[in-house]
Amino acid sequence: MKKSLADKIEQYIKVLIARSESDQIEIQRAELAETFSCVPSQVTYVLATRFTERDGYVTISRRGGKGYVRITRCEDTASLREFTELCGFIDELLAYKAISQVEKDLLIYLITNAFKYFNHQQKGQIYDGIKQAISDYVNLHE
Repeated sequence: MKKSLADKIEQYIKVLIARSESDQIEIQRAELAETFSCVPSQVTYVLATRFTERDGYVTISRRGGKGYVRITRCEDTASLREFTELCGFIDELLAYKAISQVEKDLLIYLITNAFKYFNHQQKGQIYDGIKQAISDYVNLHE
């Protein structure tokens, strides 16, 4: 059976995620589109339909010249909302230059990997605690 372009893009992304140590990748739509000789909107379609919270993925997108798409596979889909909110909060801190890119990368790596063996309730409490601690830290250094 012949695979569609969307199937090929999905499989490629899943292989990249599986090979990553953190179950997370950052890609650029344009580069991926170039790899598959398609338009970026085809990549956007695959991301929107096959890498959803329901499927166990968190997809965070930053548009623009240095834009990217970060895709994270989460085993515990119940904690995806808290994880997504915390990642969005960290991205906002970077956008407002409250933290550096290195600090952002470290925080995302920690929250992606350090708590993977905790249950949903524990993760929710940890994510809330981290968000509050980061807010307090940023307010101290303004």
